[in-house]
Amino acid sequence: AAFNLDRTFPVLKEGGPAGALFGFSVALHRQTERRERSLLLVGAPRDAELVNGTRTGAVYACPLTASTRDCQRLDIELKDEPDKAIIDDMWLGVTVASQRQPAGRVLACAHRYTKVLWSGSEDQRRMVGRCYVRGNDLRLDLSDEWQTYHHEMCNANTDSDETGMCQMGTSAGFTANIIYFGAPGAYNWQGTDYMLQREMWDLHDFSFPNQKNGNTYIGWDPSAGGGGLTSGILQLTWGTALGVGKCFREILFLRLWGGLHHSRCVGVGLCHRPQPRPPPCPHRWQDLVVGAPYYFERKQEVGGAVYVYMNEVGGFQLHPSLVLTGPSYSGFGFALASIGDVNQDGFQDIAVGAPFEGYGKVYIYHSSAEGLQDKPRQVISGSDLGPTKIKTFGYSLSGGLDVDDNSYPDLLVGSLNERIILLRARPVINILDKTFTVTPSKVDPAQCTQKSCITVTLCFSYNQSAGDPKYQERITLEYTLEADKDRHPPRVRFAGSPSATYTGSLTMPDTRCQARELLLLDNIRDKLHPIVLSMNYWLQEKPRTFQLGPQSLNSFPVLNQDQSHENETKIEFQKECGSDNECYSNLQLQSSFVTDQNQPLPRLNGTQVLQYSRDVRKLYLSINITNVPTTPSNGEDAHEALLNVTVPPSLLPSSVRPSGACTFGETVLCELGNPFKRNQRAELIITFEAIGIMLDTREVLVWLDLSTQSTQEDLQPVLAKLLVDYSIQSSLSIASSHVQSYFSGVVVGESAMKQEQDVGSPLTFDFQVTTKGESLGSLGTILLGFEWPYEIPNGKWLLYPTEIVVNGNESCQPPGGVINPLNLTLLEDQAPSRQRRELEPPEPAEPPITLATAKKAKSETVLSCSTGTARCVWFECPLPHTQHPNTFTLRARVWNSTFIEEFQDFDRVKVTGTATLFLRSHVPTITMRNHTVRFSVDVDSELQEEQPAEIALWLVLVSVAAGLLLLGIIILLLWKCDFFQRTRYYRIMPKYHAVRIRQEQRYQPGALLPRRRKKHWVTKWQEPEKYY
Repeated sequence: AAFNLDRTFPVLKEGGPAGALFGFSVALHRQTERRERSLLLVGAPRDAELVNGTRTGAVYACPLTASTRDCQRLDIELKDEPDKAIIDDMWLGVTVASQRQPAGRVLACAHRYTKVLWSGSEDQRRMVGRCYVRGNDLRLDLSDEWQTYHHEMCNANTDSDETGMCQMGTSAGFTANIIYFGAPGAYNWQGTDYMLQREMWDLHDFSFPNQKNGNTYIGWDPSAGGGGLTSGILQLTWGTALGVGKCFREILFLRLWGGLHHSRCVGVGLCHRPQPRPPPCPHRWQDLVVGAPYYFERKQEVGGAVYVYMNEVGGFQLHPSLVLTGPSYSGFGFALASIGDVNQDGFQDIAVGAPFEGYGKVYIYHSSAEGLQDKPRQVISGSDLGPTKIKTFGYSLSGGLDVDDNSYPDLLVGSLNERIILLRARPVINILDKTFTVTPSKVDPAQCTQKSCITVTLCFSYNQSAGDPKYQERITLEYTLEADKDRHPPRVRFAGSPSATYTGSLTMPDTRCQARELLLLDNIRDKLHPIVLSMNYWLQEKPRTFQLGPQSLNSFPVLNQDQSHENETKIEFQKECGSDNECYSNLQLQSSFVTDQNQPLPRLNGTQVLQYSRDVRKLYLSINITNVPTTPSNGEDAHEALLNVTVPPSLLPSSVRPSGACTFGETVLCELGNPFKRNQRAELIITFEAIGIMLDTREVLVWLDLSTQSTQEDLQPVLAKLLVDYSIQSSLSIASSHVQSYFSGVVVGESAMKQEQDVGSPLTFDFQVTTKGESLGSLGTILLGFEWPYEIPNGKWLLYPTEIVVNGNESCQPPGGVINPLNLTLLEDQAPSRQRRELEPPEPAEPPITLATAKKAKSETVLSCSTGTARCVWFECPLPHTQHPNTFTLRARVWNSTFIEEFQDFDRVKVTGTATLFLRSHVPTITMRNHTVRFSVDVDSELQEEQPAEIALWLVLVSVAAGLLLLGIIILLLWKCDFFQRTRYYRIMPKYHAVRIRQEQRYQPGALLPRRRKKHWVTKWQEPEKYY
C-alpha cells in the first residue's frame, strides 16, 4: 500500500562507528532561536568520546540536507569524576525528546549513569540514571531552571529495594510545563515514574509509590498528552514490560491479560493518539495505543500486536477496542508513534514499527470518524529506500512535526544499522468538483445522426487537503471515459474515433471542463439496457528518480486515496416500458406439428403421432408466439425477443415461413422483433427434412426456447414432441380350416412305431401370410404361432406334428423339439393330393377290434384346449420375408391308437386348434395387429361292427330238451331230501298248564319258522298274547 509518505526523496543520515547504535532513539525538533530550522535528533548510546575514547554515548543533531554525514554531536559537557560518578557506558542518548513548543527544549537521558558511594575505602555503585535538558538552540542556558535542575530523581543512598538502581531515563518526555521520566529499576524492578510540573515559579514533583509489586517494570516506555484521561488534567501513561499498564494520577490499571493472550513486553511501545481536529466536544480526549511486540499465536502465524483503547470521555475499558497484529517474528509494535494527521483529513494517524520483519517495516494506520482503521494505509520497508538497504528499519519512530514546511507532518525512522531516514509527507490533492453529465439522459436512436447523439461533459477542480491557499501547483489530471465496457462490441463510439474509450487530460489549478461527443452505432440490437459510461481519473506523475535530500515535494502531490477516483452514469433508451425503465414482457408459445395443408397431426394421450412411411419426407412445425398482457404489470415490450429452436439429428431445417424470419446453424434462431411489442402475435412454420427418421426412431424432440432482454421470470424451454408410430399391415388365412380324417385298425404301442405312417392318418394345414411394410431387421420379428392339441388330459398322444414347411422348400424347427419328437421316418412325398386310403395299415398282431351293434353309441365329442379336454403346446415360426407373401404348411398325423382306446364309443371326434400371426419387437412404436385363425379336424371312427346271424332249428330243439331234462333231475333231488314234506308245529311244541311261556322261551323249530321281526313301516305294534 502507498499513500503520501514519500520514498523517492528521503533524507538519509549516517553516523558513528559500527556498534554506536546510531538511531537507537530519534526525535524531530524545531529550532527557532538564533536560527530557524528543523533538526533530526538521534541517540547513539554506544558512541565514544572523541578525546579520551570514553564510551558515554552521544546525541546528534542532523540538519535537513542532502549530505548523509553532516550530523553534529551535542556538547552535553559531561564531567568525568570517577570518584563521584561513572559516565563510561552510561548510554547517553538512550532517550531523546523535543518539547515541540515554541522555543521548545530538548532532552537526552543516560539510564546507566552510576553514582559512586564510599564507605571508607570501599565504593558502592548505584545505577540511578540521569537526564540532561538543553535549550531550543541545543545549548546550555544557565539562566533556565529547566536546564540547571539536577534531574537526578532517584536516591542513590538506598539499595535496589528502593531507588538505588532505578535507571531513570530509560524513557522520558516533555509537555508544555512538565518533564517526566521512567525509572523501571526502582523498588526491586517494580519501577516508578517521576514528574516535575512547573507552574509559574512553583515546582511540584510527583512519583509513583512503592506498591511492592516487583518485576513489573513500570516506566519502561511512558507517553504523555494533555487532557488525556480527565478533563483539563495532564495524564501520563506508563508502559510496563510484563502485562500491567499504569496511568498516573487516576492510577488506572490496564490488565492486558484479562481476556487476551499473555505476552511479554506488553507496553514496550506506548503513544497517545489525539482525537480529530477540530474536536467534536470541548475536551479533546486522547486514545491509548499499547504495543506488544513479543505477542505470538503459532497457528495464526501472528507475531506482535498493538492494542487500541478508545477514550470514553476520560476512561478506558479493560478490553481493547481494536487489536492490530503483524507477521511472525516481526516485532510488530516494538515502536509506536503518533504521527499527527499525515494526510490532513482531520483525523490523527499512527505509525507502528516492525523492525525484525525482513529488513524492517513501518506500518502507517489512518483514522476516520469510526476510529482507527484495521488495515494499514501504507507499508514502508527498509529495502524500498534506494540502493542502500537498512536493516532493523523501524526500531525507533518520531513523527507529528512538519520539518519541510509543506503543512504535512513527517516521520523520522531509526534503526540499529547506524542510519536514520526521514520520510516526508507529500501534499494530498482533493478533487472537489467532479461534474460528469450526459445530454440527453434518454436517447432516441431515431434522433441520432452521424455527427451527434450524446454529449458527455466533464468538469474538475481541486484543493490541497491541508487547506493551504498558497498552494497553486499546476497539476495535470488524466481521465478515461469508457462506454459499454462490459459489452463486446459496444453500442457507441466517440466522435472521431472507432473506439468506445477516450483518454484525455486537464491541467489545473483552475476549474476546467471538457465535452466529448458520443455516437450511436448502426443496427444496434440491445435497446433495453442502458449504456453505462464510466469515468476514472488519476494524477499525472512527474518523472522522479531516487535522490537523497530535502527536495521540495510540493511539485509531487498525490491524489487523496480515500476519495473514489471512479464515477459512472447510465444513458437510457427511449422505450415503451414503465417509469422504472424496466420492461416486463409476457411471451407465450404454442407449437404443433402439422401437415403440408396446415392440419395438425393426430394425438395419442395428448402427444402427436406420426405414422411412419418411406413417403414421409418433410415435417412441418407450426409455432405461435404472443405477448399479451395478463396483468397490468406485464405484457410490455419484449426487447431482443428471440426463439431458439434446437433440432434433433433426425431432422434438417430447410425453410421457414415467413421467409427470412430465421437463420439456420447449429440451431434455428428466429428474431421475433426488437422489440416484440405489446399485444403482438406471430406465427412461424418451420419445414424440416426427415433425413433421419427410421424404423427405430421412437420420438422426435424439438426444444423451443424463447428469450428476451426484458424481464420475464417464467420463461422456460418448451418441448415439441412427436411420437413415430410404424404399423405393419398384415393378413393371415388358412386354405382349409376344416379337415376330415379317421381312425381304425388296431392299437399299436409308441415303441413299435418307426415311420410316420405307423401313427395314423395324415393331416395337412396350409397358412398364407401377407405383410406390407419395411424390413424390420433387428428391430423385430413377425411370427406365426400355433396352439396345437398334442395330447389328451391323461397324457396320450392326440395329433402328432411331423413337419412345418415354409414357402415349399424351407423347414421350420421351433425350439423344444415339438415337431416329430419321436424322430419317426418321414415319407419323402407328402403331396397334399394323397388320399387317406393310400395308407395301408400295419400288419396286425391280433385280430381287429369288433364292436357289438347293440353297444355302439351314435355320438360326437369335441376336444379343445380352451375347455380342458385337450392339452396344447405352443410353438412358433418366424417369417423369413416381410415384404413378400409367405406360405406355412403344417403336417401331422392322427394318433390312431389313442382314438381306438379312448374314443371307440364315438362316431366322430372333433379336435380344434389356433394359429396366430403376431409381432415381437422391443421398439414400442412399431406395431402390428394380431391375426388369429382357428382350424379343426373331424376324426371319424372306421372300426368293424358285429352283424346279426340265424340259428339252426335243431339246435333250438336240442337246447329245449336238455333244459327240461335238467329241470327234472333237480326236482327229483329235492324230493329225495324231503323238501316237499310239511312240518306240524303243534306236534312238537311243549305242553304246559296255565303257564305263560314268554316269547323268548318258546320253541324255535329251526329254520322252518323264522323269528318274527318288527315291521319298521308299522307305526304301532302290539304283540298278541296267545297261549297254546
